Amino acid sequence: MAIGYSNKVIFISERTRIATPIKIALNKLGFEFATDYPALSSIPLIRKGIARTGRTAFIRTELLRFIKEKGFPRGIIMDSRIELGLDPALDAGGIKLLKTMIITYIILSKGADCRSLRGNFILLTKGDSFEKEFGLGADPHGVVKLLSTQNPEINFFIEELKGNRARFDEMFSIKLLDAELSSDAIIESVAGMLAFPQESAPAASKEEAGPPKAAGEPAKEEEGAPGAGAN
Repeated sequence: MAIGYSNKVIFISERTRIATPIKIALNKLGFEFATDYPALSSIPLIRKGIARTGRTAFIRTELLRFIKEKGFPRGIIMDSRIELGLDPALDAGGIKLLKTMIITYIILSKGADCRSLRGNFILLTKGDSFEKEFGLGADPHGVVKLLSTQNPEINFFIEELKGNRARFDEMFSIKLLDAELSSDAIIESVAGMLAFPQESAPAASKEEAGPPKAAGEPAKEEEGAPGAGAN
């Protein structure tokens, strides 16, 4: 049975001021923060997990659990740059977590139960430095050029999207939001960015859905973990 969308939004940010206006915007849409999955939303816990394992595979595992239990996230709102405690050479630009999430969605979209999965990303920025460096506001498809892993199968999926902008646009919405805007502007922007039509089927229950059957479950998934070697 196909999996539907939940009313949950994953929020990953250290910008405490912006949480309140975003919550108001979500309330207007009938959505709410996902609070029961700290490995997806707590930056300190994410840092600890990476420091302990040296990998980001646990994030994919937690997102799988989220989808199994709740359905697809309505959106992911996250800081555009997140310092994870890694050597700068391993995380140029501070976007490893973003790349991890994008690659995870690419992998999951190959599963039979996840063909309708769409990643709705709102990236919280400060000024225009992020856009000047990466250009994702003007050309979201450009994020695919930043992705690579140590896993040939996952790299094949990435290469497919590099040559298929239409499919990318079906799978992803990536929008930038200046976190220094007024609260009213943030509320209006977030409500607008997440209000467009989505798959309306209710989220499948745990019993109905079972674990999402994502393609690309290779034995060496950890080595080819989302975000690994993506520079």
